[in-house]
Amino acid sequence: MADQSVASNSSRTIPWGPGPGLLVSARSLAESEMIINSGARWLDLKEPRSGSLGMPSLELIFAVLELDIPESMQVSVAGGELLRWSPDLDTSLAAKLPARTYLKVALANCRETPWQVAAERISRALVRRSQLILVHYADFQQANAPSWQEVIETAKSLGGKYVLIDTYGKQTGGLLDHYSLEQLDEMIEKAKKLKLGVALAGSLKLEQLKSLLHSNADWLGVRSAICHEAHRTGDICRDRLHQAIALFPAFSSIES
Repeated sequence: MADQSVASNSSRTIPWGPGPGLLVSARSLAESEMIINSGARWLDLKEPRSGSLGMPSLELIFAVLELDIPESMQVSVAGGELLRWSPDLDTSLAAKLPARTYLKVALANCRETPWQVAAERISRALVRRSQLILVHYADFQQANAPSWQEVIETAKSLGGKYVLIDTYGKQTGGLLDHYSLEQLDEMIEKAKKLKLGVALAGSLKLEQLKSLLHSNADWLGVRSAICHEAHRTGDICRDRLHQAIALFPAFSSIES
């Protein structure tokens, strides 16, 4: 699933295997370096203290993007909620992201609003329109967010490559508390028919990753499961990170 057409500042590669890849969210420069050297296949940046898809500082984002990231490693930035975006943010972040970097934007409180207009504006600000990843909240009713069908249809119309299923209220359960494995399979199938890749996240536990490895998802995202005491706002535990990576069919221990 890697976009090999995008240039990188590194010649190192990470091996690819069958099944979903592991997406790991970092909230600091040190955590980002740990993830890059761990063998994980996707580095994601976000600030959990600012919400489910909390946006990191611009300073951190561009500092991480200067690191020696393997060319086969996917990279993304959490862009927070769509309703908080403005033309100024389009200019300061979206327009400055390298072509290889995806931008995840969530849709809380967007139901019954013309949110597609703002999503298209951000998409056009990016170097490549396929960089925009729209987020569907599994607890979309609580989040007052659009349905899965609305999200994937809009993502397709905007030329998106991936969509993400995550959770909004971290106190009301994780992804599998809202959707069964069967429901997720049906949702993924609908996205695949539109030629969209799917990432699954939302307070996933290590043991839940095992069952999701058999899904047709392209990516499984973790944060809290690999942090000390499983607190998403805490620091990543190196041992927990490697436990997560070891669950996947193919991984590389570039640095122990």
